[in-house]
Amino acid sequence: MAKLFLMCGIPGSGKTTWALKHISPLEKYVSRDEVRFSMVTENEEYFSKEKEVFKKFTDLINTYLDAGFNVYADATHLNQASRNKLLRAISTKPEEINVIWIKTPLEEALKRNENRKGTRAYVPHSVIRRMYYSIETPSFEEGINKIYIVEDGKPIHIIYPWEGEK
Repeated sequence: MAKLFLMCGIPGSGKTTWALKHISPLEKYVSRDEVRFSMVTENEEYFSKEKEVFKKFTDLINTYLDAGFNVYADATHLNQASRNKLLRAISTKPEEINVIWIKTPLEEALKRNENRKGTRAYVPHSVIRRMYYSIETPSFEEGINKIYIVEDGKPIHIIYPWEGEK
């Protein structure tokens, strides 16, 4: 049975870089931004096809879970509502649901985002700030099995339901 890993973090936190560096060839990576940019042209508004983007994102996740692959779902997943929306939308229930929370200082994320200037991946700094201050810590009440906390310069910290947050 397959596992689902929800990437969690603000734009510029390093979610994509971390996932692509750590997943094995036997696992699958699904990026909501990659799906979006395959459907939305340069001149279209970023959220113009959100329903279609979300459907294709969840369809890809379902396809890979059905085939028995562990799946890394790359989107911000900053609050319980966004995580629950995805979990309700997938029809294939994974063996485990884990969160990989990339906790990056705001200033570092803003600096990384500057390197995206002139690309479709660039996010206005005011949006990143708003998102940073609205993050809701993932909780086991959401049906999550493990929470992996990734911070620069620190070993990965795994929180299990029986331990709780320390």
